Amino acid sequence: MAAADLGELDVVDEGTGVPVVLSHGGNSDRRYWEPQQAAFAARHRVITYSQRSTSPAEEAAESSTGGNAPPPDHVADLVAIIERLAAGPVHLVGFSSAIGLRTVLAAPALIRSLTIIEPNLPWVLEGDPDGEAALAWWRAENERVRVDAAGDDDRAAQLWFELVNNRGPGTFEAQPEAFRRMWRERFVSRRSTAATAVPLRCADLGRIGVPTLALGAEYGMPYSRAVLDRVAACIRGSTLVIVPDVSHFMSYQAPERFNEIVLDFIDRH
Repeated sequence: MAAADLGELDVVDEGTGVPVVLSHGGNSDRRYWEPQQAAFAARHRVITYSQRSTSPAEEAAESSTGGNAPPPDHVADLVAIIERLAAGPVHLVGFSSAIGLRTVLAAPALIRSLTIIEPNLPWVLEGDPDGEAALAWWRAENERVRVDAAGDDDRAAQLWFELVNNRGPGTFEAQPEAFRRMWRERFVSRRSTAATAVPLRCADLGRIGVPTLALGAEYGMPYSRAVLDRVAACIRGSTLVIVPDVSHFMSYQAPERFNEIVLDFIDRH
C-alpha cells in the first residue's frame, strides 16, 4: 500500500470513547453518513471521511496528455486514518464497496469489529451455477445502464441509482435533494473500480477473524443478496441480518433501525 497524505482527505472526527469509522460506498462521500453522525457520536467517537477522487478537470487533463495516473489507494487511506486519528482498534463500518473487507485483511490489528453492508464482491459468485446466474444478471444490467445513458452522466447517475436501489424507475427523483446532489457530484468524479480490482475470494475472507456483522436489504438486488450470503458463509462466525422494508441504501432510508442494529452490535464487541 502507498502512504496516504491525510491533508488531502476530508475527515470529520466527533464524539468520545471507542472509535467507530464509517466508510462510504461509490458515488457518495462522508455526507452519506449524516443520518448516522449524531446518533453514533452520542455513544462513541465517530470518524467519517470522503474517499479521495479524481476531479473531472483532472480526468480531462490526464486524457489530453496521455497520462495514466494510478487510481486512489482507498485501503491505504483508510489505514492511515485509523492509525493517525483513532485510539486503538476501531469498529469499522463499510458500505457497498469491498474497502472495509480489504482493510481488515491488510491491517487486522487495527480492527475491533467489522460491519459490512452489501459489499460488491463479484468473485465470490464464480464457479457456482446460482452465483454465475446472479453475476450474469449484474453484468447485463450494468451494460443496459451504459447503453441507455449513452454517455450522459446525469442520466447515468439516475439509472445507476435506480438499478442499485432496486425499487423501480422514478425513485431517484424521490430521494432527498441533498442525497441527489451528493450522488450527482460524486458520480462524475468517481467510478467503480470493482471490475479492475484484485479479486477477493472465499479463501481470502476466511482469514478474517474479527466479529463481523453482514447486513442485507429485504428489497436488495438479487446480485447483492447472492454476494452477501456467500460472504457471510465465508467469514467464520459472522452474523447475517436482513433488514426489512429497505433497499441497498438502508442507512439513509431507515436510519433509526439501521443505527440500532449497528450500535447494538458494536456495543457487544
